[in-house]
Amino acid sequence: MVQTLEVTLLGLDEAFPETLYVLHHPASGRYGCFCFQGIHGLACFSNQTGALRFSEFIDLSGMTTQEVSFDEAREVAKSRPLPVVALMLLDKMEEPKIHYVR
Repeated sequence: MVQTLEVTLLGLDEAFPETLYVLHHPASGRYGCFCFQGIHGLACFSNQTGALRFSEFIDLSGMTTQEVSFDEAREVAKSRPLPVVALMLLDKMEEPKIHYVR
C-alpha cells in the first residue's frame, strides 16, 4: 500500500507578488542587486518603501524605484551579467525568497 504524505513543503506555497519594485540607476543602466550566502540576485521588493530603504545602502546617487511585473523583473535579472543568477525578494533580508533565472 502506498501512502501519500499530505504536508506542504516549506516555501512551495509562497509565490512572488505579481507586482514588484526594483532599483534602477537610469544614467548607468545599473540595477540594485544583493548577495545572500554567495548567491547574487536582482533585489526586488513587494512595496516601494522597502526598495527605498534598500537604496540607502547603495553608494550611487540617482537610484529610482521602478514598478515592474514579476515577468519583467525576471527578464531584468536574466539580462544582468554574471554572477547574477536569481531574482531575490528582500522583504525579509535575512530570509530572502530566491527565484533562479539561470
